Amino acid sequence: MKYLTPLKLSIYGGMLFSFFMLESPLIMLANRIEPMVMGLPFLLVWNLFWWFALTALFLVAYFTNWGSPVPTTAHINKQS
Repeated sequence: MKYLTPLKLSIYGGMLFSFFMLESPLIMLANRIEPMVMGLPFLLVWNLFWWFALTALFLVAYFTNWGSPVPTTAHINKQS
């Protein structure tokens, strides 16, 4: 991880946190029917919220090209 900028670090951290909230045993805390949110059970709202949060995070990651390394001047000169 040679090119680990603060933006990439925050994207990785957000992804790990969101996946943890979706797939961890903490989901049992959300496994309730009673607090209905707009007529939906809380567990469904919990999953939809974290799914939308991950989708938005992946969209930000896509637009910022977080997976590709920063081009160096040698790479730019090589392409010219």
